[in-house]
Amino acid sequence: MEIFANHAHVFPDDIRPEGSIESLLRLLDECGIARAVCFAPHRSTVGSRGYPEPNEWLAEAIADQPRLVGFGCIRPVDEDAVARLEAMVQMGMRGCKIHPASDKFDILDDRAMEFYAAAEELDVMLDFHTGPHWYRIKHYHPLGFDEICWKHKQLKMVFEHIGGYPFYHDMLAVLGNNLPFNRPGHLFGGISSILNRELQRLWYIGIEAVGDAIFRLGEGMPIYGLDFPYNSVELVQDEIRQLKTLDISAEGMAKLFGGNLERAIESRKDSAGTETPGH
Repeated sequence: MEIFANHAHVFPDDIRPEGSIESLLRLLDECGIARAVCFAPHRSTVGSRGYPEPNEWLAEAIADQPRLVGFGCIRPVDEDAVARLEAMVQMGMRGCKIHPASDKFDILDDRAMEFYAAAEELDVMLDFHTGPHWYRIKHYHPLGFDEICWKHKQLKMVFEHIGGYPFYHDMLAVLGNNLPFNRPGHLFGGISSILNRELQRLWYIGIEAVGDAIFRLGEGMPIYGLDFPYNSVELVQDEIRQLKTLDISAEGMAKLFGGNLERAIESRKDSAGTETPGH
C-alpha cells in the first residue's frame, strides 16, 4: 500500500534547515512514504527574511519534485487574503493551511468568512489547525467550526489533530453534526501528532480514540498527516505502525493513508474528467 501523507511544514534552507524540502524527502524515504502534501510557511515567519510571498517560494521550490504537492498558507483576515488565495490557485495549489492560533485571528470574523466563501467558490481545501495552541481559545474553539460548516456546505475542510485531547469530543460533534448535510467527501479529521502520549501531551488522544472516531464518522473521514518537521523519523514510523493495527477494512486503511487526501484535493473539474495542474 502506497502512502500519501498530509501535513508537512517546509521552510527555506537558510531559515530552518531541519524543515527543508531535502529533509522532508529524506524522512519520506526512511519511513516508506511515497508522496506528501507540504505547506508553505507563514508570511509572518519568513516575509521579512527574504521571502515576501512564501506560497510562490514553495511553488517554485517543488516544481521539479513529483513526490510533493504544495499547499499555500494564508491568514484569512488579511486585506490581501482573497487575492493571495486566487494567486495560489493560479500557481496550481489545491489547498491552503490555516492556523488561527499562530496567526491570531477569530475564525468567525467577517473577513475570514469572506475568505471561506472564496475558497468554496474556487474549490480549494482548507486545512485548519484545531486544539490548544497558546492563543485565546474563544477565537478558535472547535465549536465555532460548526458555523463555518453550516454556512459553507461545499467547502472542503480538514480539522487537524481532531481538536486534540481537550476538544476531541467537540470536534467529533462538529464533524458528526455536519457530515450528513455537507457535500460527501468535504469534511475530514487530520490524524497528526495525536499518538505519542509523552511528546504530544496537549494533542494526544491515542489509537483507541482514533479507531472510535472512524467507527462513529466513517472510513471516509481520516487523513494521515506527518506534522513535519516537529515529529522525528522514529515517531512517524511508530505512528504508521500504530495506525496499521486499527480494526478497519483494507479499503478504509487505504483511505486513511492517502485515498481520502486524494479525494480532498481533487477538484470538481478533476471529477468531471478535466485535467488540472499537479502542484
